Amino acid sequence: MGNIPAGLFLNFFVFLFVPFIVALFLKRYRLSPLIGYIVGGVILSGFIDGMLSRTTINQFAFFGIVLLLFTVGLETRFERMLAIKRFIVIGGLLQVGLSIIALALFSLAFGFSLVQAILVGIALASSSTSLVAKIIQERGEEHSFLGELALGILMFQDLAFVPFMIIFTAMTVHSTPPLEIAKKIAVGIVSSALILSGAYYFGNKILPRVFNLVARRSRELLNLFIILLIFLIAYVSTLLAIPILVSVFVAGIVISQTLEHYHIFSQIRPLRDLLAIIFFIYIGTNVKLDLIVPLLPTIVVFTMAVILIKAVIIFVIFSLFKFQSRLSFYLAFFLFQIDEDAFILMSLGYMNGVFSQPQYLFVITAVLLSLVITPILIGNKERCYAKIKAFLHRRLPLVDAYIHTHLDAQPTPIDALDIKNHIIICGYGRIGSSIGRALTLANLPFLAIDYNFHTVERAKKNGVNIIYGDPTDSNILDYAEVETATALVLALPDRFSQEAIVLNARSCNPNIVIISRVHRRPDQQRMRDLGVSVIVQPEFEAALSIIKKLLYLHRVPREDIIKQIQYIKRAEEGI
Repeated sequence: MGNIPAGLFLNFFVFLFVPFIVALFLKRYRLSPLIGYIVGGVILSGFIDGMLSRTTINQFAFFGIVLLLFTVGLETRFERMLAIKRFIVIGGLLQVGLSIIALALFSLAFGFSLVQAILVGIALASSSTSLVAKIIQERGEEHSFLGELALGILMFQDLAFVPFMIIFTAMTVHSTPPLEIAKKIAVGIVSSALILSGAYYFGNKILPRVFNLVARRSRELLNLFIILLIFLIAYVSTLLAIPILVSVFVAGIVISQTLEHYHIFSQIRPLRDLLAIIFFIYIGTNVKLDLIVPLLPTIVVFTMAVILIKAVIIFVIFSLFKFQSRLSFYLAFFLFQIDEDAFILMSLGYMNGVFSQPQYLFVITAVLLSLVITPILIGNKERCYAKIKAFLHRRLPLVDAYIHTHLDAQPTPIDALDIKNHIIICGYGRIGSSIGRALTLANLPFLAIDYNFHTVERAKKNGVNIIYGDPTDSNILDYAEVETATALVLALPDRFSQEAIVLNARSCNPNIVIISRVHRRPDQQRMRDLGVSVIVQPEFEAALSIIKKLLYLHRVPREDIIKQIQYIKRAEEGI
């Protein structure tokens, strides 16, 4: 083997070092490292051609996204997605269709021809699966209703990428009869659907057995088999003209049903994280600063308008599904950005001569800007929602009243509930519903509040005493007779909602006992300062339960177990 030039190692070092420094700097200000990787790529954009082969970097980057989508499939609870398929399919269809129409009409105002505007609308209609999936996983929301719904819609959009690719491939600078284009699109969609359905069916029957057989032989062989399978799926997908990202996601879902999927995920994750970083750096390197700077003000206006259009469409669609305004708003914040697949689609349009270089750079820079601000807005979605609600209340009271009466509350013929000395449960998800069942068995009166209309409807059918509304709203708490309640349980996950509920409840009933779930240690003192009586950290309580069982298993005296548990609690609380 010949010696590798020392300069190559230096080039790779610089390629990763610049984004690392930018990400480290942004992390100090609590901004996502993903922004640092993309911005670092923009900084490197003028130097990469002299440093490294774009083809090599692109191949590394693409394989990182392949692994990311594969692991998302591994962690996707497909049966849970099927349970909310109506929202995913109908909502996804409406979102994609309306976004294409609205964005195509809007693009006409920026000098694109009608055909170009339609293609731009198609390219910008979908949202970023790789970025949002990573953010959802980092926030631990992949198993929440909001997280599952967002991921389901993203996966639906990825399936829509199949016909999008066919459309962009069929469009060239040369005029093609519309009937011929429609025929190509129809044949491509039908063939892709049949191949993917067949692959899922046979994979579901065969793959679990194969993985079980390999795992029995050797764990090392299983690790190699995973990589071999991914390469094979990518190769077959390329031969059959099926988007590789869709294929590997389906493969991940199939393998998630095997006993070995936890081991597979743990082995793939480190490599996936490293290669995904290279992908986000590579996105930034596509921007040519010298050509973009003169157009930057127009691009910013275009990007902000696209984001707003997509967010409004998503909010309206899921409000019509009777989702509470908070949930619809949060979903809009997860899905407002532009999918990085737009880079692929616009590149096809550029290579086919449909778009000029300035038009191509204009659109992909807009894509990049939307990706950069996505982690910032998602990280502050609770604050943004509160500010928008406050603005509507002050400036547009009629709109605020409409949202309150038609979206965030269920019409009721009575003005007050006939209930006293009860317990109020805010949030009726996994934790809240478990508490409700226990209180029912104990014959203790309680009233649950949840802002997911469909959760409320299911609970009502099971005889649960529950109302639909936003528990952060003082009017909802007043309707729930908080002034006569003995206790208030905060089973909602986000801190901003918890704080609003505590302040409103304390103002109506200073003596009420408030029990709150808290996930992060810094939030515990904040909730105590607001007046929460009991704070429960689920992860810490789970650790205490495991410790108790281990001590009992080793026959430690009961008194010693109690003392050790009390000591651990005091250490956790800083006493």
